[in-house]
Amino acid sequence: MVGLLVCGAAFGGPGQSASKEWKALCGKNIPLGLDEDRIDQMLGQCRKNGLSSQEADALLRPAYAARDEALPVDSIFIKIEEGLAKHVDAAQVAEAAEARLDCLRKARHLIDGQHPGRGGEGPPHLLTYTCMALESGLPEEVLQEVFKRQGGRRYGRLVHILEAGETLQLAGLDPRNTQQIMNDCIDRNLNRLEILRAVDYVLAEQRKGRDFKAIHADLWVRSD
Repeated sequence: MVGLLVCGAAFGGPGQSASKEWKALCGKNIPLGLDEDRIDQMLGQCRKNGLSSQEADALLRPAYAARDEALPVDSIFIKIEEGLAKHVDAAQVAEAAEARLDCLRKARHLIDGQHPGRGGEGPPHLLTYTCMALESGLPEEVLQEVFKRQGGRRYGRLVHILEAGETLQLAGLDPRNTQQIMNDCIDRNLNRLEILRAVDYVLAEQRKGRDFKAIHADLWVRSD
């Protein structure tokens, strides 16, 4: 009821013939499990961008799919919010949201592969971090190797290693070199601060134009 009142406050008022459709759409989105004010603001942005309620509903289909598949809805919603805020064409926003949904599905498959039938054990954000690493362009094969190398050790540290992989990949590192750094972080049992220092060093040396082989050799000489 509170959510419907919020919707009414945003989309009600005289002279708004389509307000009922927007109120219905707002109510439809409450089961997504997100804050009602946030949903309200996002739909308001859709209207500002000139979208109809039907177009806004279509834009949210990946979020509905994520809810139905027990995937992180917030991850999809953020992608939509970002696109709307930048006034990106709705078709491109929808495509980006679908791409993130696909990455979430692949991420769950990778995690489930380590514990078949047990729902992908790990901390709550492991799925999201795996998704972001995939979205950065890291091949699934690299992440499969990282998960295997992690083995039965605690997954809490793995989220930091995945974050490092995403950062290195976005910086243009070859996926094989990114995998080498991620493997090293696991083998050396590095904590979050040590992982961040390693990534910072690699990126700083890369900007100097140094070869990865030389960077890698010096990285562990410095740390040891």
